[in-house]
Amino acid sequence: MSPATQDNRIPLLATAFVVYHHVDLTKARQFYLDFGLTVAQEREGEVFFKGYGAEPFVIHAIQAKDKSRKFGGAAYEVESRADLERAANLPNASAISKLNAPGGGEIVTLLDPVGHQVHLVYGQEKRAPEDPKMEKLTVNYEDEKPRKGRFQRFKPGPAPVHRWGHYGVTYPAGKYQEMYDWYTTTLTLAPSDIVYRGSDPITCFFHIDRGLEYTDHHAFFFKPAKPGQELDVAHAAFEVHDFDIQQLGHQYLGGKGYRLCWGVGRHVLGSQVFDYWFDSSDFVVEHYADGDLVNSETVVAKVQAGPQALSIWGPPVPDVF
Repeated sequence: MSPATQDNRIPLLATAFVVYHHVDLTKARQFYLDFGLTVAQEREGEVFFKGYGAEPFVIHAIQAKDKSRKFGGAAYEVESRADLERAANLPNASAISKLNAPGGGEIVTLLDPVGHQVHLVYGQEKRAPEDPKMEKLTVNYEDEKPRKGRFQRFKPGPAPVHRWGHYGVTYPAGKYQEMYDWYTTTLTLAPSDIVYRGSDPITCFFHIDRGLEYTDHHAFFFKPAKPGQELDVAHAAFEVHDFDIQQLGHQYLGGKGYRLCWGVGRHVLGSQVFDYWFDSSDFVVEHYADGDLVNSETVVAKVQAGPQALSIWGPPVPDVF
């Protein structure tokens, strides 16, 4: 590969975890148990939550010291320690330090152009995935009915979370191109879909670029902050087994009195079935199922902003979106 075409981006393997500072950690702990996560480890002032996948944890919840909620960034797994060393030499990067969390490993923290934290981790010890014993359904269609003499039966309760899949952040006016350039030249993130207002791009969805290997339609996105709005996480999304499990989780969270944000519905970009809730600190978190996969040969869609770009079916789009 010639110097002109050399890829100097930090190669990403997968999403790892998100970090939240909560006003009331006790309430947050209960919400995320009801959301379908389990506790990986607890210690004074912090809780690590896991799904049933191989990740040692997917959320790091911290008691906020100043009693105000704060997003603490999101983490990706990188390919090698050499990549972590390269990341530590980037502008505004932290030094490499031990990751004092389930699974161990090491971590470097970067700052994007508007100050959002991006963590890179290497050397985490994976765990054996758990088996939640959820059936892959055999579906009867109008012209093909393979399920004969067998029944679909479901157990009410939380929707067990498999893993953390993606997140998004907001950016201030005039910073779209700077954000786009930083994420696509610093990390192996590549656009899947771009949303325009008129001729101006305002929102972009990025997948982890593994060449011809298929990855989730998006691991990250950014969208403009509303006028006067502080920069924040838009939402973080957690994968569940299927549509029925998602609906059961929706019913369970509603029965517990939690505040619904938006759902259940089907996205256009990414195709996921979505269900968004406000947690106890008013962070928006999503259960999703049945998302698209893309690779380097997938055509990047360019669409106009509006409700038609957000969902193909579901409740009306709320103001938060």
